[in-house]
Amino acid sequence: MRLVLVALISLAATPAFANALTFMGELNGGFIQVELTEPVHGAVAGRFTYDTDGADVPLRPVSVEGNVWTLAEEAPCSEGTCIAGDDGTVAEPPIAATWQVTYDPVSYVAQVVRTPAGKAKPQNFEMFVLAWRKFADQPTAFDLHDRTARLSYDETLPLDWKHAPYEMQLLDHDLAGGEQFETNGVPWTYVTEPLSGLTFPRILTVDGVFEGLGPILNAHFFRMSLSALDCKGFRYASYGMSENFLGQGGHTAGFEDEQVTLSYVSPTLASWSQSGSLYCNGAHPYNHLDNYTLDARTGEALDWRQVFSAIVPRPWFSPPEEIADVATALADPDNYDWGPSLDLIGYVRAHTPADLFEGDAELAEICFSDQAIAEQLNFRVVENADIMFTLSGFPHVSSVCNADLFSASLTDLAPFLAATAKDYFPETAD
Repeated sequence: MRLVLVALISLAATPAFANALTFMGELNGGFIQVELTEPVHGAVAGRFTYDTDGADVPLRPVSVEGNVWTLAEEAPCSEGTCIAGDDGTVAEPPIAATWQVTYDPVSYVAQVVRTPAGKAKPQNFEMFVLAWRKFADQPTAFDLHDRTARLSYDETLPLDWKHAPYEMQLLDHDLAGGEQFETNGVPWTYVTEPLSGLTFPRILTVDGVFEGLGPILNAHFFRMSLSALDCKGFRYASYGMSENFLGQGGHTAGFEDEQVTLSYVSPTLASWSQSGSLYCNGAHPYNHLDNYTLDARTGEALDWRQVFSAIVPRPWFSPPEEIADVATALADPDNYDWGPSLDLIGYVRAHTPADLFEGDAELAEICFSDQAIAEQLNFRVVENADIMFTLSGFPHVSSVCNADLFSASLTDLAPFLAATAKDYFPETAD
């Protein structure tokens, strides 16, 4: 845990403007973390969670009198307690307790009186500011939780101690790995995040420091775990729950059963597959076989055009033979999709096992037509730097099409490689 370290860093300067404060404290015999907004716009909203659970609990604003802030802690929705109006919102969510927070901005310490609903005895506890982040507009309890949800998928939002201290503290566990491996000189293992149940590869530290792809891989791990915790918190009216959704949410969405397999790692690339069935709420689960390859040079997903020259642009949903001018596509990237050339499509068809679709002509047409290959072909790197050709990203109704096709060596793929492939695979330089 980084409580002392982050507190010292954060207290080096007095908070300015509007801040969301992350507190640490102890309640009901367990450690909690709390995020509260400063009342610069006349209200204080918040959330909290137990560090052994990770699911947000909304704290709704009630009143502000100087440094004394009163908030209502919501109770989870249950049958008859969260009746939605015509607009889909719950006007009177159930209340579990009232919090009276007396905050001292000089010592960064708050005294809290939590009074449970009913006749239970009030609970008194203290909490201290661990860190803070800035906000522009006064957030609601929903906004605070929704920001965590956005962090789970929006990679333009920084996931670090400066911009997301609540989330970083939530995920700051000393995780013991299992069997240790070394691939291309990179040591790694699998670790399991205890709050989400997700098992994910982690590059091991060198002298206590994550190097190269380590922090980038960790960020993917953290964002996936936040997605699981977003679903785990979907029990409250402030987060969109109502009687219309009872029985959904309140769990980790299946991330604990997600199969993540690191197939290749080097100082320049990390490649892995993810498969499973994820579901929190909505019409259907997300059944998937996804491939990811990270580029250490950019810190982002590998642009496979750097490996294959046979990746060409097409207007979205156009026939495979309708290949666009490269310069035109680069100037208007949102209107073009990049996929395999006709020659590479032919190579895929020639090398995919004939019995892949077991003689099912209808399934083969959906999954393995030239159109399907042009739009859904994907890759990942596997052992010996071979390239696995896969089909992935099909919608739910045709998710059965998601499958590995075959692997091929870089030598066999030489006619399709770009000159820049050697930057990732030096063995292709010759």
